[in-house]
Amino acid sequence: MLLLFLSKYIIMAFQRAYLDAFCSNEPVSLNQHSFKASLGMRVPLLAFFLLLFFTYTTPAYATLPVAAKANQYATPDHFDHFLGLNLSSTSSIQLKTDSLVVDSTVSGLIPALAYSTDVGLAGGLIWSTLSYGEQEPFKQNIAVTALASTKGLAGFNFFLDQPCSFNCVDRLLVNLVGNRFLEDQYYGVFTDQRIDLQKNPKRFEYQSFTIKVNLEYRISTKNLAHKSETLFNSLYGFLNTDFQYKTPWGNDDTQLIMLEKPTGYEGSYGFWLGLGGLIDTRDSEFYPRQGWYSKQQVKGSLKSVLSDFTQTLFLSDTRFYQEFKLILPIVFAQRISYQWSNSNANTPYWSYPSLGGEEFLRGYVDNRFLAPQFWATNTELRTWLFESTNYGIKIGGTLFIDSGSFTDGTIANGDWSANVRYTAGFGGLVSLFSPDFILRVDLGLSEEGYGIFFSTGMLF
Repeated sequence: MLLLFLSKYIIMAFQRAYLDAFCSNEPVSLNQHSFKASLGMRVPLLAFFLLLFFTYTTPAYATLPVAAKANQYATPDHFDHFLGLNLSSTSSIQLKTDSLVVDSTVSGLIPALAYSTDVGLAGGLIWSTLSYGEQEPFKQNIAVTALASTKGLAGFNFFLDQPCSFNCVDRLLVNLVGNRFLEDQYYGVFTDQRIDLQKNPKRFEYQSFTIKVNLEYRISTKNLAHKSETLFNSLYGFLNTDFQYKTPWGNDDTQLIMLEKPTGYEGSYGFWLGLGGLIDTRDSEFYPRQGWYSKQQVKGSLKSVLSDFTQTLFLSDTRFYQEFKLILPIVFAQRISYQWSNSNANTPYWSYPSLGGEEFLRGYVDNRFLAPQFWATNTELRTWLFESTNYGIKIGGTLFIDSGSFTDGTIANGDWSANVRYTAGFGGLVSLFSPDFILRVDLGLSEEGYGIFFSTGMLF
């Protein structure tokens, strides 16, 4: 039973505990647009390898309905790189399913360790508790993360995921983030000139403090009367609220943010209300081979209503997956993103749509291009090159090209062609013990340098 709990806890704790939440310069939101990795990393919990290896090689006998409960999933937009381990597919774990425990709770405190070229070496602790009930995928999931890095990032993150909150077609998600960052990065608002990051890199750094809160309430349409059962089972509507306060502090006149003094350099806050919908027909959230996913959202803030400024944003994210065979099975994955805002001189710099970093234009630093609107694409070819069924190990690779452009003009008349940027690169994949447990490393190259991203799960 103890070994089974350890295995289930590994599933729970690999739900994208990462530095995205701590570093983002945008309003926190349960989608990859604004919950974006400022420094291009998610935290792989290396301590779990020992626990996972132990549970994998030792038979475990339990009375819990693990086949039904253990293969939990995360929401595709918030924790879309969540790594769940399907214990029912692990041959070394033998389960008794003739007696069922309706409710159970798994809790624990686990160390976290990660590295990124921008953050440095990061470490900390994650406390999580997962309560199982009769509903799928679980009753309640709570995670509290505290991290610090060698480049001055120190922060915490509280996350709550509660399906069946008020009725069993809804889902409530709550995020609370606070951090202090001694080497935050600012490269200017709507800067289209090439920057030499090797020359005086400290000029682009600054100290900051951030608090972010997000609530999202999601409602499924699967219980509505309709003819297309497959479509409506994959369709959701949602309401959300975001609050963010960010203030630079203790910076001197040699740093770019103090030279330019953009709106928000003395501190500012914003409160957004939003609504939208999403549809997800992917065959897997962890390594999709077929299907598509789309999320559309509108959100806005009003000055004097818990905000220093008025802003409207439209966020769009669409993904497509198709597997084909060319000697080996290869997955073609494509993501198209678009963000629009009415940001202007009264908008804080950290609230602009942002290009660069792990999510968009791998190879450019995060928050490299701040502009009122942008489009971006990620195109990947993914394949597994080696597989050992005896040890549950797969090794694979990716090739990718990212592109994007930005403008401060209108959609029709903006200078899109003049601001197009491209990056290209390759990466490695390792799957251990479960097909849903994937470690990923990407190397992206751009005209300004390169970016290395060590993450858990696929990018999209």
